[in-house]
Amino acid sequence: MERLIYEYMLAIGLKPQSLGYKYIYELIDMYISGTNILPLKQKGYRNLSEKYHKSQWSIDKNIQNCISKAWLDGDIDTLYKEFGNTIDMNKGKPTAKQLILHICDKILLRLIE
Repeated sequence: MERLIYEYMLAIGLKPQSLGYKYIYELIDMYISGTNILPLKQKGYRNLSEKYHKSQWSIDKNIQNCISKAWLDGDIDTLYKEFGNTIDMNKGKPTAKQLILHICDKILLRLIE
């Protein structure tokens, strides 16, 4: 499962050197493992905040920066193919929740196959 998450995140342009990458990865891993991370800001970010001793605001900001970087530097055709229906029309990219849950769905589908 770890490899599937890693490969999918790389395929959509999320970069491991970004601080938000590890937080996105952890949230996906928690969700797939059965941990309730929703709502993200109250549960998911709180779990990460306690684990990494960072503020929830800092975690959110790092995740947002990671997503923004993927949308600026990634293959836009791949991103719109994967996330076309989940993109926030005001921001031009998916929200953290949309991105994380979309990746979780993709990983869970691959695990079933």
